[in-house]
Amino acid sequence: MTLFNVGVTKLKTTFVLVLSLSLLVGCPAPEKQTIVILKNKFFKCEPSGIIKKKMVTLINNARSFKRKCGLKTFTPAGPIKWNSTLVKAALNHSRDMAKHDFLSHTGSKGSSADKRVKKVGYAWKSVGENISAGSETCEEVVAGWLNSPGHCKNIMNSNFTEIGAACFRNPSSKYGTYWTLVLASPL
Repeated sequence: MTLFNVGVTKLKTTFVLVLSLSLLVGCPAPEKQTIVILKNKFFKCEPSGIIKKKMVTLINNARSFKRKCGLKTFTPAGPIKWNSTLVKAALNHSRDMAKHDFLSHTGSKGSSADKRVKKVGYAWKSVGENISAGSETCEEVVAGWLNSPGHCKNIMNSNFTEIGAACFRNPSSKYGTYWTLVLASPL
């Protein structure tokens, strides 16, 4: 009878390899899984009074500091104030996006931000627009805009002195909530 002298380390390594191989052979290949993202029928908009208070505070806070938006650095900008006429333009666009289930600066009938603002009777020198969808709070929306170079540039644009913002909810739409911020300066 011949005895083989196998070291403890080799024996442990061999055992681990055999165990690993047996586990791999015994386990079926992972199946492909389809992930389904359902529409969030529970998203809601904050009340308009809360939107007014929070948007002015959040945007003025953002404008009070030097900020980099993409490749451009902005110096602090002066504070903005709320304008109820701009709210009408913002609400009209949010409602349009929610009812027709789209997210775009171009309205369902081809309107643009400047035309929507003019339509509600606001005489403007400069106008801009930020949109968002699928968020429930002003904090989420403004944070997203500040992380987007184009939207951030609008917020930091010192030519804009007034804002109006609105959210509209459609639980059967893709995103659930649709937000519009109109920034402008009057003539």
